[in-house]
Amino acid sequence: MYFKQIFRLLLCALFLTACQDQQNNNEQTTHSLMKVNVVPVQTIDWARTVSLSGNVVAKEDVAISTALQGLQVLEVKVDVGDWVEKGQVLAVLEQSNVQSQVMQNEANLNRAKANLTAQQATLNEAEATLKRYQQLAKSEAISRMEVDQQKAKTQTAKASVQAVQAEIAQIQAQLTDNKHQRKKAQVVATVSGVVTKRTVEAGALTGSSALFNIAQNGELEIQAEVGADELKLLSVGLNSTIIADNAPLASGQIRLISPEMDSTSRLSKIRIRLNEPLKTAIGRYVQANIQLPVRQVKTSLPFTAISFDNNGKAFAKLVDLQGKVQNRPLEIGAIYQGMIEVLSGVEIGELAVQQAGAFVDEGDIVEPVNTANKGNK
Repeated sequence: MYFKQIFRLLLCALFLTACQDQQNNNEQTTHSLMKVNVVPVQTIDWARTVSLSGNVVAKEDVAISTALQGLQVLEVKVDVGDWVEKGQVLAVLEQSNVQSQVMQNEANLNRAKANLTAQQATLNEAEATLKRYQQLAKSEAISRMEVDQQKAKTQTAKASVQAVQAEIAQIQAQLTDNKHQRKKAQVVATVSGVVTKRTVEAGALTGSSALFNIAQNGELEIQAEVGADELKLLSVGLNSTIIADNAPLASGQIRLISPEMDSTSRLSKIRIRLNEPLKTAIGRYVQANIQLPVRQVKTSLPFTAISFDNNGKAFAKLVDLQGKVQNRPLEIGAIYQGMIEVLSGVEIGELAVQQAGAFVDEGDIVEPVNTANKGNK
């Protein structure tokens, strides 16, 4: 009986020793595994921004020119930056030739009117004489020949009056044209707004090019250039923040997307309407940051977790539940703020080695450390 108890105690001691050795071996195995930071495949919302280079321009740029070419500019009344009202005189052209024609035609008109008065008096006299002759002819006091002669004189007087009236109409038409040409010698604003450009100086001769440019109603907006890749992402109404000299300048929305693309630069143009009036120089360089609609990306990884093989194919080092590393081929999409869209190859919740350049190879057993859980603690 005594020996049986001793034997049982020895068996218990051996069992406890074996268990302790197994626990020590497990702890030693665990401590010997390499700890590797991993990140989960996750769904994220992308609020992307497209940044474009642009300039401040007039919303409606109105060119002011003159139909009179080769005339000397006598006076320029406005300068760049001035506010002008519709109909305001901007410049005065030399008009001595036109003025002399106006004066000459006015004199001709006065002479013709005086001649008309005289011819009308002759006609009135001839008609009165004809009536008297016709009465006398009834009593045979005068001959029929004398009556016919007076009729002829009356018709001649009527023709003279009509000729003078036609002359007066012609002179009046010439005078109207002269005055119109004289009015053209004053270059006037066709709209109200701010003068943005002036290409004329006193003493210069007028040509076919515009003398002034006016921003109608003083409204300014942004014109930006956009490439084909960004163009397909944009739509009218998207919000934009305007940056100048590294500071916010204004905000607005896309008003117009040009359907035309430059054949050389392969760039198109967009116009951004501003939410508030902008007081700055035309042509000022700005940056337009356009907020694209939020897009949900179902599966994504940090770009640092992506590797590329010799053929340029993307893959990631995934770690399974047993800590085993596996190289997984991926199909990737867009990149945004350090994250990359994974179109195929992974599932939500799978773990990938955070740094693709980590010293782990396919088949290695590692201890994964989820950095996402670290950040939540």
